[in-house]
Amino acid sequence: MISLLLAQAAPATPASGTASGGTSSAVIDPITGALQSWGTLFQFSPIINGIIAGLSVLALLMFLYNLLSINSRAMVPADLVDELTKLVLARKYEQAADLCRANRRVFIASIVQRCAENAGQEHSVILDMLDAEGRRRADVVWNRISYLADVANVAPMLGLLGTVMGMIKAFFLLEGQTGSANATALASGVGQAMSTTMFGLIVAIGSLVFYSLIKSRATRVLAEAEQAVHSIADHLKRNSA
Repeated sequence: MISLLLAQAAPATPASGTASGGTSSAVIDPITGALQSWGTLFQFSPIINGIIAGLSVLALLMFLYNLLSINSRAMVPADLVDELTKLVLARKYEQAADLCRANRRVFIASIVQRCAENAGQEHSVILDMLDAEGRRRADVVWNRISYLADVANVAPMLGLLGTVMGMIKAFFLLEGQTGSANATALASGVGQAMSTTMFGLIVAIGSLVFYSLIKSRATRVLAEAEQAVHSIADHLKRNSA
């Protein structure tokens, strides 16, 4: 993905091979057999590759945001859990609810708030409220993470679109050419078209790696949040017994 970002800013370099009867650039250096520079490959289809580059930036930003926001310190802060536990054990439910309102941006705050506000209800009712509110808050987290998977799905599709458009263009460029010139022009055109698929796959692979890392972290943190909330709910049950 970083290579793709650099490619967007890199100037295009002159390609080394030409097809007879045209000026198509070759993707492979005919002397060394190596791929052209990232900038040259990017310039073969700047519009499609530019969109893919934008998706790579978006995926990186989403990964960093989720990395900073999905963790125990942000979603299940130990000091907040300890303070809520003390208030519940002291039967200070209204103060516990006020503390949750003051920290409403914290993941577990709204869940514990529902428990504290309904402390006089049956334990089964409190558990139902806890599960409903927890599921609602967890869905927000999972939906936010799923955007990385969406990027991983869209990027190769855009790459394939660029490849198809490039191949169509290559076939139209064959008109008026004959003999071995056809094969040369077609090979060059198809090779250029495939560059968009390569960039799309690079972004898709990177986005999937990001998604897997964040998914694993979210699973662990949500499990910690569930344990903390159920612990406070158990204290409520013992107080009402």
